[in-house]
Amino acid sequence: MAAATIGSLVLAAGLLLTGCSPSLSAIADEQVPAPVTEGNYTLLWGPEIKPEALAMIAASTVYCHLTMYELSDQDILDALAQAEQRGVDVEVVLDASEPHSQSVGYPYLKAHHVKVRLLSIPGGISHIKSLVVQTPQGLQALLGGMNFGSFSWGNHDASVFVHHANTSFEGLFEQDYARAGGDPHPPIAFAPPLIYDTQIEPAMLQAISGARRSIDIEAFAFTSRTLIDALAAAVSRGVKVAVLLDHKEPYNRRTAARLITAGAEVRYYAPYQGEYLHAKILSVDNGRVLFVGSANFSYHGFAVNHEGDLELDQAPQLAASVDNDVQNQMARGKDPGSANYGSYGGSNSYAAGGYGSAGN
Repeated sequence: MAAATIGSLVLAAGLLLTGCSPSLSAIADEQVPAPVTEGNYTLLWGPEIKPEALAMIAASTVYCHLTMYELSDQDILDALAQAEQRGVDVEVVLDASEPHSQSVGYPYLKAHHVKVRLLSIPGGISHIKSLVVQTPQGLQALLGGMNFGSFSWGNHDASVFVHHANTSFEGLFEQDYARAGGDPHPPIAFAPPLIYDTQIEPAMLQAISGARRSIDIEAFAFTSRTLIDALAAAVSRGVKVAVLLDHKEPYNRRTAARLITAGAEVRYYAPYQGEYLHAKILSVDNGRVLFVGSANFSYHGFAVNHEGDLELDQAPQLAASVDNDVQNQMARGKDPGSANYGSYGGSNSYAAGGYGSAGN
């Protein structure tokens, strides 16, 4: 599908509904890179993710299984209901605490007879964003950082479309659906490239410890001291470390100071229209290892929440998209040492949903 064209149309339609300036559709082309396909994977950014999700739901023939932190986008909800009506097995797992899922997504799905369960995570949230569908072309999956909320698509974020997915993606959904129904499952180590929960931080630390040339990061929330120490050690070995942070997260300020002291290059993302830098991406040695997923670089992201990431090996074309975006956004970003936190960003339709440090 012509993702860039469709994505622009979807974003433009959303702007008409929300009353935002129509100039944002043009800004979006500059704000996020174009989709990139390498082998079995397509890296999608920002407004390109919604049309891909809609196309997957429309193409589903046997089942359509969604695990989502925030679900409130009406087009997505309508597509799920339509798939259910045509006989597809539609099952949805939502976080039990996210307010938009509770006030919009859950009641809509129940009213349209779509099977939906709420997953409670002790002390945390079910933060994974995963869509798995069975189509005539086989099993497909979409996983990353993007929520399916009404105002999610304008955020600076990324997800990966897996053209031919292995059964691990469906296995993780089935585990979540069972847990949400009161049937706890023991943790399972699924086949690569899928990693989840407490598997994510050790995998990232191993990749960082093996870095030889460069590490590029985009992070919404970054507080993990273990990861900070690993990056500092990488800098001391001569690795070039570049970190782009969202400036609205106050906890990022201490992280920025520590990384700068260690010799890393750090910038705050400069919003185009008040959107969040919502990505959680780590690229090592220009794609020798690439992580894209839902886990924030924090204690909750690595140890408490339910999270899902992809660990992709030898993906230089996908990583080039990430690395170039990091450099482009850092060039226009703000110096953490001098940024005036009130001088840019602010609230608009993208930020209207509100994201705290625990829910994003």
